[in-house]
Amino acid sequence: MTERRRVQKQMMSKEIERLAAVAFGLDVIGDVGAVGAGNINSTAVVQTEQGNFVLQDLNPSVFVDPVALMANVELIIAEMSSHNLPAIELRRTVEGGVLAFFDDVPWRCYRFIDGESTPPITTTEEAQATARAFGRYAKAIEGLALSEHMAGYHDFSMRVDAFDGAVADDSADRLAGCIGQVEDLQALVSRLRLTSAYEKWLELPVRNAHNDAKGPNCIIGTTGRTIIDLDTTMPSTLLADIGELVRSSTRDLENAGPEVLMAQIASVNRGFLAGYGDAMTSIERDCMLLAGPLMTVENAVRFLADHLSGDTYYGATTPNQNLDRATAQLNLAQRLVEAIELATSGSLTNN
Repeated sequence: MTERRRVQKQMMSKEIERLAAVAFGLDVIGDVGAVGAGNINSTAVVQTEQGNFVLQDLNPSVFVDPVALMANVELIIAEMSSHNLPAIELRRTVEGGVLAFFDDVPWRCYRFIDGESTPPITTTEEAQATARAFGRYAKAIEGLALSEHMAGYHDFSMRVDAFDGAVADDSADRLAGCIGQVEDLQALVSRLRLTSAYEKWLELPVRNAHNDAKGPNCIIGTTGRTIIDLDTTMPSTLLADIGELVRSSTRDLENAGPEVLMAQIASVNRGFLAGYGDAMTSIERDCMLLAGPLMTVENAVRFLADHLSGDTYYGATTPNQNLDRATAQLNLAQRLVEAIELATSGSLTNN
């Protein structure tokens, strides 16, 4: 666990109550939910006279421009509402802003959404419904002039270069313990780069995308499916969202064969297109099958690079947590590639 997370986990409920009351003008009436830490941010749920609210920090080591990020979020929420899509509701500070600072860390506040996160996706129906929600989201925000406040977030070459650098540096002296995963991952990267679809991937049009499209970021409530965790929404490629949806819709199918995996991939593609419409270019459509393996490999190289660097980005509660994460993503990517090649007679293009 990183030092930042230790500090956040030790943050007393009274301090969060004070943040809620003084910064956001909320009248706290119940216990503050325990601060939870995801891979990046920490979160607390607060019961108040005005209803339940979520207080969440923005990890300053990851989100270096919180002002630009929140400017994007405000634009996105307004656009979602104008398209009659359910949207999260920001709580402004008493001074009218959207950020409050505690120990130099920015926090924001949202009204708690009464609903449930999409459960682990194991059926084609749920894969298609979740993808459709993200497709509708992408379509709604396509005309916004959003800031790319995290340059190269889904730049595959950049992520691979960072991985290669972590391997060369071996700053945490862990390479010997994971050389097999490193070599397998490097081989899979080379394999994907040799496909004709990858050449087209480099020519994909830039579009606004969520960039972290997965079930937990889609809340099922009484008003429909609400897309949350908007921090990474910015200019990117739609295929990043499709790839993440494929990855998250297949990762819990550990014993599934190629036909089942291909059915999930087809359901994601069908759902996203149903939500987004027919505005995708031929290049984008030609790269749709590559999206799942490529995004899964990207996750693998990021986790393994962090392991080799001493868990400085995602953090870890055990010495091999990020290695285990990387291995799981590597295994999934290999299975996706095998399923696609079997279904397309050895090609990763859908021409």
